[in-house]
Amino acid sequence: MTTHTSAAPTPVHEPGSDPDVVAAVLAGDRAAFAVLVRRHNQRMFRACRAVLRDDTDAEDAVQAAWVNVYRNLAGFRGEARFSTWVTRIAVHEASSRLRARRRLVAVPEESAPMSDPHTPEDDAVTGELGRLLERQVDELPEGMRAVLVLRDVLELDTAETAACLGIGEEAVRVRLFRARHALARQMTGLVEQGGPALWRFDGERCARMIANVMAAIDS
Repeated sequence: MTTHTSAAPTPVHEPGSDPDVVAAVLAGDRAAFAVLVRRHNQRMFRACRAVLRDDTDAEDAVQAAWVNVYRNLAGFRGEARFSTWVTRIAVHEASSRLRARRRLVAVPEESAPMSDPHTPEDDAVTGELGRLLERQVDELPEGMRAVLVLRDVLELDTAETAACLGIGEEAVRVRLFRARHALARQMTGLVEQGGPALWRFDGERCARMIANVMAAIDS
């Protein structure tokens, strides 16, 4: 008597935990990197957008950050969450671009022209609450803005935020307090209510970023 056994086929890119996907990429499954990009794209965009205050510049920084993540993937040791590790890389990339922009342009950041928050894409994916919150957050000083987004929108803890920004935990607490105070009591409530609508990065934008990143690492 012959017994036939069959095992269910294993998907090539079965989404797993971040460390599992990292291991797959390092083992040679380059295409699996798209899982990480898709999973953390919005987090990366929001972090870069908080620093650069411009959608286009933030997208460019995210793409460059993802390429850096891929090139340095073997350096991920799991000592922090993968999301924290990539956010730190994104903030570093955005901060470097901000410093370069300031060297090239002598206009103070607070007097730079604001990008129009009312685009067709924004209208499709965000409500008035999200747009109002974006305008208010954009008016915060750079240090406060980054801390507020990392803590209250991305929900990093104090230690993770400090690591991402390269500052002390006490500085995080002070900046967060000042940022919340500057937004006023009613805007603090909007951070919780409107956070999911802040600087959305999904749909076609996310797909475009995945395609660009995968093309960059394949080149």
